[in-house]
Amino acid sequence: MHVVRRLRISQGQPVAAELLYVPADSVPGLSGIDAPAGTARARAVLRELQHLALDGQDRSVELGSARADDAKELDRLPGAPVLVVTTRYLSGGRTAAVSVATYRADTCRLTFGDSGDLVMAS
Repeated sequence: MHVVRRLRISQGQPVAAELLYVPADSVPGLSGIDAPAGTARARAVLRELQHLALDGQDRSVELGSARADDAKELDRLPGAPVLVVTTRYLSGGRTAAVSVATYRADTCRLTFGDSGDLVMAS
């Protein structure tokens, strides 16, 4: 399992901390030689994911409290209100990756269209 941690920034302000979980079999072209660790490995995992043909995704949104590590990255106090968006990406009838994104509740708005699609604005 590969884990990529990303920070999303809008207008110079952190708005979301994301953990992306990628099963090793989703990125079979990635070897330890390509990028052994750190930022280089995260970029290599993301690059390999771009080669997947995604069949779809499902998403859940819930209210939560910022954990200490997310709070620090988001410039909030631990326990501050957050929105947690979990997205499962599907490819070939299986889970290709799972994203757990923690958004500052004071910087985003959820909008649901007629199709039921979720649009997050920050």
